[in-house]
Amino acid sequence: MKKLKILLLVLTAVMALSLFTACNNDGGSIAPVVITANDKSFTYENKTLLDYMSYLQDNGNLSFTVKDGMVTSINGKSNTTNSYWMLYTSDTENANADWGKFDNNGEIYGSAALGAETLAVKENCVYVWAYETF
Repeated sequence: MKKLKILLLVLTAVMALSLFTACNNDGGSIAPVVITANDKSFTYENKTLLDYMSYLQDNGNLSFTVKDGMVTSINGKSNTTNSYWMLYTSDTENANADWGKFDNNGEIYGSAALGAETLAVKENCVYVWAYETF
């Protein structure tokens, strides 16, 4: 009986540790997808980030899917019930750091205030898609 209690205690500790490990902010080892709007052959006026992403996809530089206005996968990695692609940007006019921040190699980006479908893309701004688990 004592061995069973010890075994249950060890199993409970292992399960708790695995749950803690799974709840990190980087979705495990999924690298963020960094999009810098600096392609000179793209016309930025009156375009959204989704337009720019579609342009990149058409040129073989990105792959993504959208469902009901939400980006559901990027480069083959899909959202799950508790992991999602979250958008951050260097565009301070369209970011809300109170909603969240993302550090990418020492650069801090604020959570995008709008989705890719409505966020106006700005030349030379950086858009970071981070796969996060909640």
